[in-house]
Amino acid sequence: MSGESTEFTHPKFRVWLRPDGIVQLVWGPRVTMSLEDAVAAIDAVAKLMGGRRSPLLVDARETGTQDRPARVEFVRRGDFVSALAVIVVTPLSRMMGNFALNVSRPSAPTKLFDDEASALAWLLEFVA
Repeated sequence: MSGESTEFTHPKFRVWLRPDGIVQLVWGPRVTMSLEDAVAAIDAVAKLMGGRRSPLLVDARETGTQDRPARVEFVRRGDFVSALAVIVVTPLSRMMGNFALNVSRPSAPTKLFDDEASALAWLLEFVA
């Protein structure tokens, strides 16, 4: 990716391409995710990958709420990832995440994790 950025910073998130080929997105503390934020995050990931599908690690440990249009957009545009691991820490966020996954049925393999190491180990199976 010579001459291209390997990291994007946004007021609500930071996303970068890791050396192992996994894209990592970290949402800021207590941010509320709107449709506009979802589009910005998806576009940043797509630019990092140059149109190629890649495993994506989303760190949502400290984030706030996500509105329905944002959730719909993430599912609608899910074709930009080959696998998705989401780190959550509270029982409530895990319950809500599992509910959202069951309802939306993402096209890429998707799992929730309690820690980054487990999420990365799983995502490495999807690195081309």
